[in-house]
Amino acid sequence: MIINPAWEGTVQFYELVFGTWLAYIFLVLFWEKALRQPLEEWRYVLANFIGAGAFWVNHYFQQAEFWSPLLRIYTLYFLLVWYALCVRGHGRSVGWQIGAMVGAIVYTVTFISFENIARYGVDTLGYSEFWFMLVSYMGFIAIIFWRGKRAAG
Repeated sequence: MIINPAWEGTVQFYELVFGTWLAYIFLVLFWEKALRQPLEEWRYVLANFIGAGAFWVNHYFQQAEFWSPLLRIYTLYFLLVWYALCVRGHGRSVGWQIGAMVGAIVYTVTFISFENIARYGVDTLGYSEFWFMLVSYMGFIAIIFWRGKRAAG
């Protein structure tokens, strides 16, 4: 089955890549500084990967007639994974759990904002997407060293 090219949205890969590494930093700082509940590194990676997965819906299906229900289904999937992966099992209060779930919305808005910085840079300021990919590449390397030091120490 070939995906209909007419379904494609405006979200581009360089936006996803630029948003992903910045959203990862936000995710870690949110859990470790704001919620004071450090997670295992694989949980951050998986939560960020699932968050980035909305790209599939918005890039390949944004103009499809079934985009809205598909996005709602993916949102529900994301929230369930966020709860199971990050919130459940810490023995924290109901208020903390609600705050942690609201964090999923804050994370999503932040991720989209980072993506839109790249879009603005390319569409409005006229920068090449190459520069956003280059910065992202260096950003991912910096994260690996930053988080690698935590794992080693």
